[in-house]
Amino acid sequence: MRISNIKIKNFKSIEDLDISLPQISALVGSNNAGKSNILEAIRRVLGSAWVNANSFDENDISYRDQEREIEISCTIDPPIKYKKFKEAKDVEISILSFKYTKYKRGEKAGSPRFEQSCLDKNGKVITVLSNAPRKGVQPKFEPLIGIPSEIKEQVPLIYIGTNRSLQEQLPSARYSLLRQIFTEINVNFKDESNTVTINSNETTSEISRFKRFNQLMEEAMSLLKTDEFVDLEASIKRNALLQLGLDPDIDTDKLDLYFTPLDTMNFYKSLDLLVKEGDFLISATQMGEGVQNAIVLAILQAFEETRKKGAILLIEEPEMFLHPQMQRSLYKTIRRVGASNQVIYTIHSPHFLSVPEYSDIVMIKKGSLGTKGFLSTLENDDKRRQKLIKELDPERGELFFSKKLLLVEGDTEKLMLPVYASRVDLDLDRVGATIVEVGGKKNLLEFAKISISFNIPVGILYDTDASDFSNKQEEESFNNILDGLETSDGTVKVWKFEKNFENYYRSEIGEDNYQILCQKFPNTAKPTRARLIAMENDYPIPKTILEVLSWVKS
Repeated sequence: MRISNIKIKNFKSIEDLDISLPQISALVGSNNAGKSNILEAIRRVLGSAWVNANSFDENDISYRDQEREIEISCTIDPPIKYKKFKEAKDVEISILSFKYTKYKRGEKAGSPRFEQSCLDKNGKVITVLSNAPRKGVQPKFEPLIGIPSEIKEQVPLIYIGTNRSLQEQLPSARYSLLRQIFTEINVNFKDESNTVTINSNETTSEISRFKRFNQLMEEAMSLLKTDEFVDLEASIKRNALLQLGLDPDIDTDKLDLYFTPLDTMNFYKSLDLLVKEGDFLISATQMGEGVQNAIVLAILQAFEETRKKGAILLIEEPEMFLHPQMQRSLYKTIRRVGASNQVIYTIHSPHFLSVPEYSDIVMIKKGSLGTKGFLSTLENDDKRRQKLIKELDPERGELFFSKKLLLVEGDTEKLMLPVYASRVDLDLDRVGATIVEVGGKKNLLEFAKISISFNIPVGILYDTDASDFSNKQEEESFNNILDGLETSDGTVKVWKFEKNFENYYRSEIGEDNYQILCQKFPNTAKPTRARLIAMENDYPIPKTILEVLSWVKS
């Protein structure tokens, strides 16, 4: 089961968002773009059995505009099957819809109101039988009001927030990793085929674990039933009969009231994790944030290893507290979990995007039209995948986090551009600009296509006569393709250096000046020399470089 689409209106920073969500969805974008608010919207409406008007307040409305209404709808795939009566046919619920609004008239006018609806694939309200079906009686139908708890329970949601509190992942928490695991363990425990051998009177016999558990609990209850316990039970029963207008001495058969031990699932829910430090046992919930985070992620890995299926996991910043190697390891775990569960996570680390699974990336951007989501439309074929496995390392993966991206052939441009930027008081990091050297001219097109598919503003710099090409006719055709990427609105810009940057720069400052600079920095590689020359404030910044920096600033 997964959320295949979510629509959000007027919730926090999100005015109007409509995005599809892959099986594994990496929500990527700048700070305050709205990534966390997407997870929060899902958690608010699906992460609680009793969501109502009190689940929201006026601060949750975009711009705190009280004339707006919050709307959240989740399309579930495959549809949820539901029937109001056992004998009825299943109806298929495709969309769970939620609306936080206000009463428009009457005594409650202006008070918060919360509407929940079950919709079909066309967005129409589901209708169900009004009464249990009977032979010879014409069935009557009525709209399904609200979202019954039986439907919510079919959407197992697990949330791991930035506060890696272990308390939220213990079995006692309704929507936790361990609750999901122990629910399945409990089903297995109650299976009659799950037996245990017991010895009695020098004989052995097989009995189901569940039956044996109940036997032992009855024995435990007999020990608990002290005189005070029995008196308390009798007192409650007597007073309950009086409250109901019955005679506690005569009508004892009208109400059978007694204490019973917890069922097996309640035992699992009461489990705690303990850490032994020296001679002391401490609840793991009392440990530091780093330890709690490690345990939560260990539970996630255990969840994967036990192959639990069908859950929807929401994870905020899984890279927190982890060094790069562990980030890569956790990324592999998330991918394995995502094979049989949906995983939706926010991310700021390129280590979670350093493999060619760009079809998992949902780019979240906030612009003049509010928060929007973008999925790549590029076909993720094997040829492209193999190329990206080779070329898209974590450093180059920073392109997915860029507000503006500069794609360059190699180290020369990568080293000199930040120096020229500093000369015009442009802090590339502050404006969210990233320079990515793609490892050669031939890679420019592939990186440009990926960037453009995610609506990332991209600037491309290339040499017209690069060493990558031996066939100059082929190179000229490639140059024309790069030039053709430029758009009239400036979201894609292309600049070229005639022959190469060294030749272009020589023509800009004159041969004599160029030779003086070369003699000043002898025995240095071209990229290093280009960076050192860029630091020479007595020489003007090349015109093309100024155009590039002006585009970044704009």
